Order: sequence, then structure tokens, then C-alpha cells
Amino acid sequence: MKKIFGIAFDRDIRRVQVSNAMTSVSLSFVSIYIPAFLLTHGFSLSEMILFFTVFHLVGLPIGLLFCPWSMRRFGLIKTLRFSYPLQVISLVLLNLMPTFSIPWVLIAVIGGSATFVYWMPLNILLVKYSDKEKMGSDLGMFFALPKVFGVVGPLVSALLIPMFGFWPMFAVACIGLIFSSLPLVGIPDDGFKIEIDMRNAWKTLWKRKLLFTLEGLDNIIEESEWFWGIFVFLIIGSLSVPGIVGGLESLGGALFAVLIGKRANRNAEKLVPIASIGLIVIWVARFFVHEPVLAYSISLIASFVMTFFLVSYFGMIYRKIKGDDEEEFLIIREIPTVLGRLVMFGVLLLVVSDPKLMFFLPIVSITALLAILFVKRKRFETADPSSV
Repeated sequence: MKKIFGIAFDRDIRRVQVSNAMTSVSLSFVSIYIPAFLLTHGFSLSEMILFFTVFHLVGLPIGLLFCPWSMRRFGLIKTLRFSYPLQVISLVLLNLMPTFSIPWVLIAVIGGSATFVYWMPLNILLVKYSDKEKMGSDLGMFFALPKVFGVVGPLVSALLIPMFGFWPMFAVACIGLIFSSLPLVGIPDDGFKIEIDMRNAWKTLWKRKLLFTLEGLDNIIEESEWFWGIFVFLIIGSLSVPGIVGGLESLGGALFAVLIGKRANRNAEKLVPIASIGLIVIWVARFFVHEPVLAYSISLIASFVMTFFLVSYFGMIYRKIKGDDEEEFLIIREIPTVLGRLVMFGVLLLVVSDPKLMFFLPIVSITALLAILFVKRKRFETADPSSV
């Protein structure tokens, strides 16, 4: 049985997990620093938010139009591989932007397209090759591997970027991306001729309105966590901050993903409310952060709780939709996903003069998610996937 980094490739899901880990680790050298890069090169906080708004708002329709067509014509693996050159091009252009005055809108469009062309087929691969009975542990490994190997990236960047600038880390990220698709070589790409009619997207959204509502709320919660790293950078002001926060988040997430994954195989529905309450406590505590040690401590604890939430939540959702036109769901889910992110960006623009007010948004979103799960709990307990 072939092993890489001690991981047995006895199932194709392992190849998907390792490929995603390589991509995530490569991007970990720069992804957490992109907001800091923009802010240190003349962007205001509002302009930085606008960059990521265009990133998602334009990337979504490109992904919705390109991915179904490409997956029918070329298959899942080849479609996913299209994302790597797009990602490299966006990073190169971003690094060159201050010198050559490259339009930031162009970079946002290419980067957003790369992101959606990556995640749409990857999510389908993840659900396709996960066992329904092992969904929690498979997702635990999916979340754990990038964090286990991704601890070093942000910390190295925290050390080197203040000394040498951003370009060495952009180079490392691009080189890593070039090799990230290698683990997928062993997965057959025929038999994935997916038929998705985007004209019926709204019918699908209405049919699964409960799940799509949860997806929107989940992405408000996730994107709010992304903003936390930016907030810490703003209050502390050191270029080392994003790397330290990213390293702590990877460390905490790696440990917790492995521990909680197996429990989520059978108990995801019960674990999601526990994790959600933990997240509310974390966001309330963040109102009182004013100095680095407390910010770093909360970042470490939050990474445990956030991974607890993500593994349990996605274990519940993916197990529910597996075997019931999951390809269509995983493509169309990007609509409420982006809407959730746009809500977060919109609220952040409204409170840009006092960003800490944004902390109320994830608290409200988590509370709404808990309320829906409580009211509709019987639908999640039933074995019928069409019930949600």
C-alpha cells in the first residue's frame, strides 16, 4: 500500500485530502498576508473590502458558468487543475501591482475565478470519495492536514516578510501550487460527466432552502473569522501579526480536527450546537481584546472551537446530501455562500470607522443558525435527504 507522509492511499479520498493540504500549505505563506499587503500598499480598509467583494462577486458567476461546462467536457480533475495557473497568475500580478500599476480589479477577477474553479470540483470530489459512515473522520482529516503542515507557512512569513518583503513568500506559494495537483494523478477522471442545468438553479435553491439558508449563515461565520486576523493586524500594527495569528490558528485546528473527526461520524447534529455556543463565547470575549498576548491566546482557542464547528457542521450537511444529486447542490451552494460573504463585507463597510462593531454580526448569525437547527431538528434526524 503506497504511503506519502505516512498516509496510506488505500482510498481515493486520501489523494484529495493530500492535494488540498499541499494547496492550502502553499497558499498559507501568503493568503493571510494578502489583506496586510493591500493595506500596506495604499489601500484603505474600505478599498481592501471592495477588493474582496469584487473577488467573490465576479468569481461566482464565472465559476457557475465555467465549472459545469468544464466538468461535463473534461471531468472533475482537469477542471480543478485549471485553477492552479489562474492562482499563480493572480499572485504574480498582485506582487507586481505596486511596481507596474496593474489594475486591482483584474487581479481580483482572476483570483476569484481561481478560487471558485478550485472549490467547486474539490467539494464534489470530497463528497464523492468520502464514506457516509466515515464522513466526520474524513472531513476531520481534510481540515487537519492543511493545518498540521500549514503551521510553518504563516510563522515563516511572519519572520521573513518584515525583513525581505512579500516577494519571497509569493514565489514559494507559486512553486507549491505547481506541484499541488500531483496527488490527484491516481484518481480516474472518466465517469464524472456531470449534467447540471443552471436554468433550474432557483428551483434547486427553493427545494433545499433550509440547507442553503444554513450555508449562507455558515459563510458569514467563516468570513467573520477571516476578518479577525485583519482586526488584530489593525490594532497591533506589526507585519508579524498575520503570520503569528495564522500559525496559532493552524496549530489549534490541527489538534482539534483529528480529535473531533471520529466523534462527528455519528454525532454531528449534537456537536454543532455545542460548537456554536463556544463560538458565541469567543466573539464576546474578543470585544475585550486590546493587547497582543490576549489576541494571540484567543486566536489559539478560537481555532479549536472553529474547527470543532466546521468538522461537525460539514459532517452533518455532507452526510445529508450524499447520494441525492450532491453535485448540483455543491455547485449551486456557492450562491448563498457568496451572499453570506457579501453580507459580512457590507456590514463591515457600514462599521468601518469602528470595526469592533462587526463582532455583533457573527454572534447574530450563530444564534440564527442555532435557532433553525432547533426548530428543524426533526428534519436533520430523518434519513430522508430530500427533507431538507
